[in-house]
Amino acid sequence: MTEKFQTIVSKVNKTATYSLIGIMWIAIIMIIMVIGTVFENMYNNISQYFENDLGIFFLLVIAIILLILCCLALILALTNRKKGKIRKAIIDEKGVTFYDSRDNIINIILYSELQQSRNLSHDAYMYSTTSRYPQSYLNVFLRNKAGESVLTSIDFNFEYVLLSNQIEMYRQFLIGIQYFRPDLKISQQTIKEYDLSPDSSPRKKYEKFDLFISAFIFLVGLGLIYVLILLVRILF
Repeated sequence: MTEKFQTIVSKVNKTATYSLIGIMWIAIIMIIMVIGTVFENMYNNISQYFENDLGIFFLLVIAIILLILCCLALILALTNRKKGKIRKAIIDEKGVTFYDSRDNIINIILYSELQQSRNLSHDAYMYSTTSRYPQSYLNVFLRNKAGESVLTSIDFNFEYVLLSNQIEMYRQFLIGIQYFRPDLKISQQTIKEYDLSPDSSPRKKYEKFDLFISAFIFLVGLGLIYVLILLVRILF
């Protein structure tokens, strides 16, 4: 069966990723423009603020400081290229290997390292957060240094990088568990959700969804550009 197992490399959804980065840079520019406008207003009317409403003046100072900190945080997040940030993953017959932007290996999870759960009825299952921006993780069990089986999440939600084949990546690793670790049990809900039968492929199933996400982020970016143009016309 190993010769039939397909190696999959993570693919960046360039349209969605670059649009998201562009949206963040537009947000930075808009914040800078707001800071400049508020500062100019305070500078031109500083005597009036001190005479009539000193409280509003200090509130504006605090607001400017917070906006500057927010702007700096966004800039640092977008320009930070430190090692240790996952940018690529490869799933093969051994397991999954995570790489940084320089192709240095960050982490390896092997099928042979997976453990059985002591408390649950299954050993691998998908988990989705219920936050405003939900994300999915594959929960498995690995042995720690103390020899105990501990819950570990396999995460294909890379920071500032959107994958076009994220669902395929999760599904392929689950298929690898079926191939190479038949002693481990995958939850029935996960089997149903990711259609883990040998003859099915989710590529076409989720293709429209990926296109929708890309188009949505792109349109949001265009909307922010329009707002930025209006803001420039109003202020200048």
